[in-house]
Amino acid sequence: MLNMTTAEHLPQIAAWIQADSYHKDDPRNQAEFLLSGQGEMTFLIQDAEGTLCYVRLDREGDILRLATQFGPESEVSKRRLVKGLLGEGIPFIIAFARENGYKGIVFESTSPSLIVFMDKQGFKSVGGVDYQLTFEEPTHV
Repeated sequence: MLNMTTAEHLPQIAAWIQADSYHKDDPRNQAEFLLSGQGEMTFLIQDAEGTLCYVRLDREGDILRLATQFGPESEVSKRRLVKGLLGEGIPFIIAFARENGYKGIVFESTSPSLIVFMDKQGFKSVGGVDYQLTFEEPTHV
């Protein structure tokens, strides 16, 4: 289930950022960044047990940049997260990008497990710490 991110989510987002070894020391990672109304779209992904992650999408020319804050494993198992991402999250993000004319989706990461997971979804390195899914242009016969 996808829902809007509101101010009541800020304490959880802030706690998750601090628990995340990949995000806690990066000054760009502020809880308010993930509130709905920011960027092209901002939302959270939930299952029956609760919130799995927070997502923000931003326009970068003809590409959509994906930023995500995942719940710590102590609160959100990898199994739940993968199920939510594959079931709703990634399909929704791809559909949103395609429907709005973007040529692809890019994300930044240094997390080996996230990079491997997203590679299986079609995201490939485009240099540095960026990984991109590029949509094939439709073939007109």
